[in-house]
Amino acid sequence: MKRILSVAIALLLLVGCLSLVACNKVADNTEYYDAITKTLKLEKSFEGKSYLTDGIGRATLAALTDGDTTRFTLEQGDSVVVRYYQVDTPESTGGVEKWGKAASLFVKDKLSAATEIVLEATAVPAEKESYGRYLGYVWYKTAADEDFKNLNLELVENGFSENKGINTSAYPYYDVFQKANDFAQKIKLRLYSELDDPLFSTDPVEMTIKEFNESPDAFYNEELDVGSKVLFYGYLSDLEISHSQTYTFTATQYDETTGETYNIKVYAAYSSNPASKMKLGHYYRFVGTVQNYHEQFQISGIVYDSLFQLEEYSYVTQKDYYLTFSSSETFINQYSATLYTDITVTSANVENGTLTIVGTAQQRTQDGVKEEVKTFTLTVKVDSNYSNEITVGSKISVSGLQLVANSGNITVLHYSDIDLK
Repeated sequence: MKRILSVAIALLLLVGCLSLVACNKVADNTEYYDAITKTLKLEKSFEGKSYLTDGIGRATLAALTDGDTTRFTLEQGDSVVVRYYQVDTPESTGGVEKWGKAASLFVKDKLSAATEIVLEATAVPAEKESYGRYLGYVWYKTAADEDFKNLNLELVENGFSENKGINTSAYPYYDVFQKANDFAQKIKLRLYSELDDPLFSTDPVEMTIKEFNESPDAFYNEELDVGSKVLFYGYLSDLEISHSQTYTFTATQYDETTGETYNIKVYAAYSSNPASKMKLGHYYRFVGTVQNYHEQFQISGIVYDSLFQLEEYSYVTQKDYYLTFSSSETFINQYSATLYTDITVTSANVENGTLTIVGTAQQRTQDGVKEEVKTFTLTVKVDSNYSNEITVGSKISVSGLQLVANSGNITVLHYSDIDLK
């Protein structure tokens, strides 16, 4: 009898343990949840109203940015960029973070399937945050839904963001957001998980810019809109600063076997990002993530440090690799020590299909030029019937590669790169 009782107790304990495991389920990050999201209803009237002036109104999807920022077209025709209120998903554009791309794809799937979208502002009229984006809640309905869902809340319930609100009147949905946050945290969903994010790579794949140009599909999955984390080398040859003050460099690889150059864009975000301080003309080791931005590939997620050469960082491996000789080029801080005046020619001769130019130039600065006059030797291939038109005393502007550090020997890639003044 005692033995039967012991077995019965053991079975009860086992069932209890199994029930406990079921109640404390640990997510594998392959499932999506909306039970809590469905409890929040859109109760405000939006018919005939404008998001901008009335604080609520219909909209359609215009362009996706990332997991918490989207461009919409309002029913009245206005275009607005909305920063989702009360959430903050990991980065998937400027700096790529774990679960960032997954959050972006989650939002893309939801809004692409939406038959109706309503934007709810945080104030009347709608207000902007410090980056000029409107703040709001995004409600959407699909063909399968009877009611609108709050996408901000759904991001929290699925572990793509913490509840970033506090328990004040500024966050009217705080309680349900916190309930969703507690749920995701309890089952260790995504942000709270110790599991890997399949769309986020930590170990970079080594490549060359030439290899990427020739086979971009090897480093980018178009279907998932996911790029590899990559490691490559190149020099910075150009810089574009957008109207919104974002910095995008051009990284260039010179292939000595072909004599050609290959380019890729490197996104350095805003001036507050240390990567925006990288210098034109220096040669770098880059680590970043391949991204398709407006149908053009670029490398984003650059972590730059001018002092430390850590594995995950981008850093200089040779200074003054690519020099620009031009008295008319606008000086910017990113030129550092690689912008010079026009070259004044002291000798020029042609031998065995190579034009060799020796000349002097001074390094340009923000306030003018340095006193030191430096001598450079330029070489460039020319046609067999080339007739030398560059004479002593001529001034030329040109860019070229100082392949050997501090040598003063400049390889000009094409004769057409030389501008005779």
